[in-house]
Amino acid sequence: MVTLWIVPSDEDSAKLRIIMSMQSSTCKTRSYPKFHPHITLAAPPSSSHLTLEQLRESISHHLPCKIRIDFKSVNTGNHFFRSVYIAVQPSPDLVSLHKYIHTTLDLEPRTPLFPHLSLCYIADEDDAAGKERQEWRNQLETSGRIRTIGPAGGGGVELNCGKDGAGDDWVSGFDAYEIWFVDCNGPVESWAVLHKLRLMPNPYLLPSMETMADYVYIIYTISSLYFKLVSR
Repeated sequence: MVTLWIVPSDEDSAKLRIIMSMQSSTCKTRSYPKFHPHITLAAPPSSSHLTLEQLRESISHHLPCKIRIDFKSVNTGNHFFRSVYIAVQPSPDLVSLHKYIHTTLDLEPRTPLFPHLSLCYIADEDDAAGKERQEWRNQLETSGRIRTIGPAGGGGVELNCGKDGAGDDWVSGFDAYEIWFVDCNGPVESWAVLHKLRLMPNPYLLPSMETMADYVYIIYTISSLYFKLVSR
C-alpha cells in the first residue's frame, strides 16, 4: 500500500523526534517503533492498483507552494496508529487538497481523524485498561513538554522540543514543503519512502489568503526600502 504523507522539514522533524523518542521502559512488544513524523494525506487500498505515477499526477495540478500546519491539541486514541497524536487545525488548504486528491482518484477517504500527526504507536496489549497511552500523554504534562495557547487552549497547543528538556524550544506547528509517497506494507520500521515531491508554486492555482498576505508584506517592505533610498 502506497500512502501520501505531508512531512515537516528536516529541522522540524528532528525537533518532533525528540518528543516522539519518549517511551516506557516496561513495554517489550511491538510498541514504540520508530517512524518519520507525518500527516497521512491519502491511503489508497491495495485493491485500487493505483501506480506511483498515477498518484503523483493526482496532485501535480493542485499544490500550494507550502502547507501550513498548526497544532490544535494532543489526544489519545484507541487504535495502534492513533495511540497519541497531535490533532491539526483543518485549514482550507489542507481540507481542499485532501478532498481534491480523493475526488480525482475516485477514492473513499481512509484517513481517520484527518488531519493528525501521530507521536507514538502503542500496541493494544501494552495499553491494558487504557493506561499506557494516557500515561504517555500525561508524561508530556508532568515533564513540561506541552502547554496550551490562549484562553482555555483556544489558540492550540505547543510542544517543548528542547533536547533533554534543557532550554525552551516551543513548536506550535510548521510549514510543510514536501509530500512523500511511502510503501507502508509490513512492519512499521520497514516502511520505505518511494518518492519525495517538492511543493512548487502552480501558476494555475490561486494562492491562499495567507500566502497572498505574505506576498503583500514582501512587496510593501521592498517598496518602503526603495522609497527611503530614492528620497535621500
